[in-house]
Amino acid sequence: MQNDIKHNVISRLTRTALALALAAGCGLAAASPVHVTIDTSSFGVASGYLDMNLSATDNVPLATVTVTGLAGFQSSPYIDTWGVTAVAGGWRFRNDTANDLFQSVDFGGPLSFDLDVEGAPDPAAAFISTFAVSAFGSDGTTLLGRHDALSGALAEFTWTPAALAGVDGQLGIRIVDPAVTVVPEPVDCALLGIGLAGLALARRPRNRRR
Repeated sequence: MQNDIKHNVISRLTRTALALALAAGCGLAAASPVHVTIDTSSFGVASGYLDMNLSATDNVPLATVTVTGLAGFQSSPYIDTWGVTAVAGGWRFRNDTANDLFQSVDFGGPLSFDLDVEGAPDPAAAFISTFAVSAFGSDGTTLLGRHDALSGALAEFTWTPAALAGVDGQLGIRIVDPAVTVVPEPVDCALLGIGLAGLALARRPRNRRR
């Protein structure tokens, strides 16, 4: 009897600890690279432009967005940029200067890229940076997909800096067009951890009955 009780207690504690660890791990990974895929098959045009920009202003804690691993893009695209730095396999955006990337692409299939956000701490959390991704037709002005009415974005990624140095900030994801998928998504990871914690706690009445 005592052994059964001891086993049940240890089992519950182990499951709870595992669930909390998973939730915490996903939270820390919120600032890690995410893989973004845009299914452009519903856009109804063969080619156009993908636009990316990071909200910027003066005298804010530095945040950068690095976009690499571009897949499905034209092999020799027309690229119009300002305030954007070329890096190996992609581009880097900074929130302390105006920036924009306007790149020609072929629509009709998936476009994908990896997105990595880093930034300096800000105890006041006074400025949240927003990275927006939009699609335009070949005229460069007609917005494509199910976009936000104000920003025109298919998806937006918000960066909230950490309050302390050495701690990851938080990456928020707002998907407007369901053709956009993000893996892994921090919210889904947190829900997974909460769900596992709930399963661990749900076993308590059953174990008592035994």
